[in-house]
Amino acid sequence: MIPVHPVRRRLAAAVTTVLAMTAGGVAAVPASAATPTAAVAATVKTTVDGVISLPRADQVLSVGPTGFLTVERRWDHTYYRWTSTVDGTTTDLPEWYSGYRGGASDTVVAREDGTSRYLLHDMSSPGSSPVIVNPPSAQLSWKGVIGRTLVFSSWDGQNRLGQLRLVGQGNQAGSDRQVTGLPQNSRIQSVEALTAGSALVRYVTADADAEHSYLAVVNVATASVVEKREVGVSAYETDAALSGDRFVWIDAPTTTHAKIMYATRDASGSTPAEEAADLGNTVRPHIGVLGDWVTYAAPGGAAATEASERFALSAVSLVDKSKVTLLDHASSTVPTADGALLVRGGTVAQGEGIYRIALGTDGRPAATLIASTGEPTALTLYTAAMPPVVDLDENDGQAMLRWVLSRTNAQGSVTVRHAATGRSVRHDFARAADYENKGAVDFRWDGTLANTAGMKEAAPSGDYTWEFTASPLNGIGPDVRQTGSFKVVRASGPHDYTDNGTPDLLSLDASGVLWRDDSVKAPSAPQPYSTGRVKVGGGWQIFNQLEAVGDIAGRSSGDLVARDGSGVLWLYQGNGDGTFATRTKIGGGWQIYQHLAGGSDLDGDGRSDLLAVQPSGEVYFYKGTGVTSAPFAARKSIDRGWDVYNQVTATGDIAGTTAGDLIARDKTGVLWLYEGKGDGTYAPRTRIGGGWGAFTHLVGLGDADRDGHPDLYAVGPTGTRFYAGTGEATAPFKPAAPGNLLWDTAPVNSVF
Repeated sequence: MIPVHPVRRRLAAAVTTVLAMTAGGVAAVPASAATPTAAVAATVKTTVDGVISLPRADQVLSVGPTGFLTVERRWDHTYYRWTSTVDGTTTDLPEWYSGYRGGASDTVVAREDGTSRYLLHDMSSPGSSPVIVNPPSAQLSWKGVIGRTLVFSSWDGQNRLGQLRLVGQGNQAGSDRQVTGLPQNSRIQSVEALTAGSALVRYVTADADAEHSYLAVVNVATASVVEKREVGVSAYETDAALSGDRFVWIDAPTTTHAKIMYATRDASGSTPAEEAADLGNTVRPHIGVLGDWVTYAAPGGAAATEASERFALSAVSLVDKSKVTLLDHASSTVPTADGALLVRGGTVAQGEGIYRIALGTDGRPAATLIASTGEPTALTLYTAAMPPVVDLDENDGQAMLRWVLSRTNAQGSVTVRHAATGRSVRHDFARAADYENKGAVDFRWDGTLANTAGMKEAAPSGDYTWEFTASPLNGIGPDVRQTGSFKVVRASGPHDYTDNGTPDLLSLDASGVLWRDDSVKAPSAPQPYSTGRVKVGGGWQIFNQLEAVGDIAGRSSGDLVARDGSGVLWLYQGNGDGTFATRTKIGGGWQIYQHLAGGSDLDGDGRSDLLAVQPSGEVYFYKGTGVTSAPFAARKSIDRGWDVYNQVTATGDIAGTTAGDLIARDKTGVLWLYEGKGDGTYAPRTRIGGGWGAFTHLVGLGDADRDGHPDLYAVGPTGTRFYAGTGEATAPFKPAAPGNLLWDTAPVNSVF
């Protein structure tokens, strides 16, 4: 039994009239007590303007007075469904390995798995139990169904003997009959129901010289061939059709050439065959007959990866050879009892579904959509599955961007562009990936953009646009182009001047030119490296000390302080694009300090602070305010005795606490850690190790290797070294690694 839910609404009378047919076949025989009853209940579908809402379907297989049979094939399951044209319900049929067939009636048939019996479901009454038919011999091959009569064939290849049998319901006399009028050496190729009481059979015979192929009309009532004619032998099983006065068939003498042939019906079956259309290398085309017109199409157009005019459902007149295009693609054709056709196909204008093809008042074929799957035939972009904000500090600096198309057979590109600079990255795709019966274009963006030197840099924060373009590989419908936007965010560090979350190294050469090296850490590189040396500007020789101090003026990017020869300290506020705003005077009297160390948040308020050391060894704390006009609060003395150090560097949190830390190198080359306590003071110093006197500059540049711990960069006459942070106070740095952050190895006066 196939249960159904109550009907929600009935279709317009016009749809029922469209598919009205004369029922055929014999009366139902009740099933035995062992009849299987497991089934999936029907889904009630609504209609819009008389068009049925239909689940996805790949082909229409048969049509009866009250509905039609469709199949949907997926990689894991094949779904057979019956859609009623009376009430709009669609019933999922129980899954059997044999699948389902129908033949010009409301009966659909499947073979029960693990048995030899066949189940006949009357879909005009889906809640009824199926009727069971047992074939007379296990040696018979099931070829189809005509109305409610099963058709079987057999072939003895050794003795070259074949037969066609009609098996009806029940075990009464006459329920199993051999079709007469076929030669003994007939090998049956296909059986297609024409009405509930007749079928078109294609069979092959062989004599001593060659094979011969025939079309025969079989009458179920008499179990006999009532008409036949010889047609060309084809390289594969081909489609055929019958009208009131013509045989029409596909002649495919080779696998690379097919043509439509037709001949007038007469008693002798010997009228000359004529060519209706040359289909070239079309493989397994399906055809239908409408009066003096023949429809044809190559299947597979919806999923094709190359364009072909043969995917369109076309019709050719057998009178004047004129042609008309009906659908943009079609996968299957079945005749209805009133001389029309049902076709599974699609048009760019109306989308995917079941179309009725019939002759209009002008005598020419026309297509009418009667059931829609709701899927577009034109390539369509459904969604751009990406968040409005992309945090590139997560997922190892990568972002998964996804666009979902209506199908997979599309090629195109995705361009992501930084709105402020115009820099972009492009992802090309040759075909969309399968995603829930749709097509997905996934761009795993590594969070970088190419700079002017062609090297990848971490993409800066800010507004981005994306442009998506796709072309249908099957040539059906227009190209797709759509744009959108999103925002990238990154946490900025003290040494980040380009707002891209990665530290920049600043250096000053002997001529007073300031240079910037942006760092990047690629998964394939063991250490971070420079993406290229960029000139910031000249004239910086007027300053005797430059110090990277982090964000002290209220912007997200790092700032710079510079002391001139008269002791005036100037603020250069970072613009976030690698440049600096016009300088602002902080104040005079700064010549009294030997060391300036900025970039660590010493008091835990979220802003960078400054440490200043006098030659006498007294240490002063300058709290950052975040105000451009007065970036530091009044100084506060916090320690003495630092005259033993010749290098003091703010490193950020390298000891694993929340507060910023400092390192200081004494005159013997020993490096010491001052772990911040978060109140503007430090814990007692901890010895890191000796041998650091070889370096002229120690730069706490931030987290260059993207492991969550600030790092140290060391520069000396004999080269540069990179010290990755560990986050442990007892051993805050890993062993030295090659330093690749200074692009130009020419001597520099200072690095910071």
